[in-house]
Amino acid sequence: MYKRISIALIFLLSLQVVSAENPTVLELLDKYAANQDKLKSFIVKTKSVRTRLTQDASTPKEGKSEKLQTMSEFRYLDSGKDKCAYSSSKKFNLGEDGIWIPKHGTHIDLWDSKRYYEYYRGPSLKSSNVHIFDEYKIKYKIGDLCAEAGPLLGNLSNDHDRFDPILRQSESISVRSELERIGSVDCYVIDSKSKHGTYTVWLDPEHGYGIAKAIVHKEPEDIFRGRKISSFKDGPSIKGITYFIENVRFENIEGIWIPVEFDARSVWEHHDSTFAWNTQHEIVHIDIDPNHAELQSFVLDVQNGTRVIIPETPGIRYTWQDTMKFVVDEWDGSTKYVPKDWSILVGVGKPLPKFEGIKLSLTAEQTKDSAILFCFFDMNQRPSRRWITQLAQKARELKGKRVTIVAVQASEVKENSFSAWIKKNAIPFPTGLITANIEKTRFTWGVRSLPWLILTDRQHVVTAEGFSVNELYDKLKASK
Repeated sequence: MYKRISIALIFLLSLQVVSAENPTVLELLDKYAANQDKLKSFIVKTKSVRTRLTQDASTPKEGKSEKLQTMSEFRYLDSGKDKCAYSSSKKFNLGEDGIWIPKHGTHIDLWDSKRYYEYYRGPSLKSSNVHIFDEYKIKYKIGDLCAEAGPLLGNLSNDHDRFDPILRQSESISVRSELERIGSVDCYVIDSKSKHGTYTVWLDPEHGYGIAKAIVHKEPEDIFRGRKISSFKDGPSIKGITYFIENVRFENIEGIWIPVEFDARSVWEHHDSTFAWNTQHEIVHIDIDPNHAELQSFVLDVQNGTRVIIPETPGIRYTWQDTMKFVVDEWDGSTKYVPKDWSILVGVGKPLPKFEGIKLSLTAEQTKDSAILFCFFDMNQRPSRRWITQLAQKARELKGKRVTIVAVQASEVKENSFSAWIKKNAIPFPTGLITANIEKTRFTWGVRSLPWLILTDRQHVVTAEGFSVNELYDKLKASK
C-alpha cells in the first residue's frame, strides 16, 4: 500500500519537474512577446548581401548566381494608437572586379499612419515618381513594409503579422519535449500548422526567447503577403515557398534582445524550376526610442517637381511641391492636393469650428440649446436659390423643433448685392457670406459642392453633411 503511494508521489513530482522545465506553447510565446513588445520605436540601419541562385528542376546543382547588396534605413513607431513605418534602400551590384557598383536610384516607402507613399528617387527628376495608394491597398503595403524588417519585428516569410499571433491561431501547435541546441544555447522548438503555412521555430531562452532559427513552408493555398499564394499572378506555377532563418546573433540593447545578425534563405519551387536566395543580414546601427518628431522620421523629403501618381485618380496629374500636402477626404475617400495650412475641420462627429473668414449675423443666443442647419449656397445658382426658398418655407416649423437655419453665401459676390438679395427674398433666418479666401474656407468646412447642407445636434456637433433638403427630416430623426 505504502509502496504504491510512494510510486504515485514520485510520478506526480516528476510531472511537476517536467512542467517546470518545459513551458507550454502559450507560455513560450508570452515570453517572446514580453521582450518583443519593448521594441515600439526605433531607427535601424542595415546591410544585407543577397546571393540569387536560379536552378533548373532537372539539374538542381547547376545555375547562375548573382550578388546584390542593399543598404537600408528602417524607422518604426507603434504608439498603440498609430503605427508609422519608413524604409529607404539603396542597392549595389557586384562588379567583375569585386567592387560594389551602386544601382540607379533610391527606393523609399512611407506609412505615416494616414497615407502610404512609394517614392523612387531616380538619377534625374524626369525618372523620379511618387505613388500614393488608396485605402484598399494600404493594408497590404503596410504589411510588406513591416515584413522588410523580418526577425527584428518578428515577421517571417513576408508575413504581415508577427509570428506569435499567427501561431496562437494555429490549427495545430505543440512544443517538442526535447530542447535542441542552436549555437551554444538549448532552445525550445515549436511546431505549428495554420492557414499561413507550416512553422518550426526555435526560441532562445538566454536571449529574450528570440528566434534562434526558423523554417516556414507555404503551399499554394497558404497566406503569403496577406493573401493566398494561388491568387498571385504567377500563383498557379508555384508549388511552394520555404523560408529559413539561422545563424542568429543577439545583442542586448537598452534591455531588449535584438537579432543583430542572421542568415535568411528563400526557396521558391515552381513546377519547372527552383529559385533560391541566400541573404546575410547585419544591423550596423540602431537607436531605441529616438525623437521621431525632431528627426522628422515620417516626413517624406521629395524633390519639388517630382511626378505624383495616385492610382485612384487616373488621368489627373500632380507635381510635388513642398508647400502642398495630400489630404484624404473622409467623406468620399478622394485625395485632395492643397496648401499645407489647409485642413478639413468639419465632419460627422466633430464640433463646429470657429467662423473664421465668414461674416455672419448670428448670435450665441440664437443657437443656444438649438441644433444648427447650415446651407452653403450661391445666390447666382438656380439649385441654390431653390434650396434657400424651400428652407425659408420650413423655417417656422424648424424653429419649433429647435433647429436654427443659417445660410452662407459661398461664392464671390459684392456684399451690397448680397444684402439686397436677402432683403428682396425676405429670407427669415440668419445669413452671412465668406469674406476671406473662399476656396480655403469652403475646404475647411468640407463644402464639396453647392448647395451644401451641414446639420449639428444641440451641442453643435456635426451629425450629417452633404444631404438634400428632401432628406432633412430623416437626418433630424437620426440625430436625436
